[in-house]
Amino acid sequence: MTNNIFIIDICGTIFNSNTTFDFLKYFFSEKPWYKVLTIIRKTRFLIIVNAIVMRLSKIDLLRYWALTHLKGYSKEQLNKMAEEFYNNYLINCINDETIEIINRVKEENKELILVSATLDCIAFAVSKNMNIPCVFSSKLAFKNNKCLGRLQHDLLTNKLNVLVDNKINPPYWGIITDNYSDMALIKKSQHVFLIQYSNKKNYWKHLSDKLNIETKLITIYE
Repeated sequence: MTNNIFIIDICGTIFNSNTTFDFLKYFFSEKPWYKVLTIIRKTRFLIIVNAIVMRLSKIDLLRYWALTHLKGYSKEQLNKMAEEFYNNYLINCINDETIEIINRVKEENKELILVSATLDCIAFAVSKNMNIPCVFSSKLAFKNNKCLGRLQHDLLTNKLNVLVDNKINPPYWGIITDNYSDMALIKKSQHVFLIQYSNKKNYWKHLSDKLNIETKLITIYE
């Protein structure tokens, strides 16, 4: 029996932003290490290598390395930084089309859940400002209230397992996402809203017929 749960992705769905990398850019763009990261992310060969490693090991090497530079920050510092990032940056990246769908679903009394591989400090800032209390995200590791510069738990390609582990079992009423990697959740949802950017390849083509599920394509024009 389908439940009332509506799953909402954050990066690329609510916001036209890779929130983790944009968070790092917002605060560290002038740091030498971030300038190196920018060069790496623009190097096609290295991007391909990272994609292959991620497919085989489920580890994003670029993100893994970038997060080491959060080492030493306290939870309070990161939460304050995330709030500033939301108010000064993310709020300008909101996809109105997504917000319209979320508000419509909320009016139908569905249970909204944010499920994202972004950092927990960012996800909590989004949760607070959008008034969606239930949120699952990647967790930074801490010791003595100091960030260790790595993840304790990564939701990348692991969202369905995390929901099930928390007794939030499929089938779900619906999902809205721009991530092809959310296919496991898509297959477990009755109503599927897919975000497609006008300047990017349409990976969702023919998905509805292939999976025999109801889908609605939401195009974000840039």
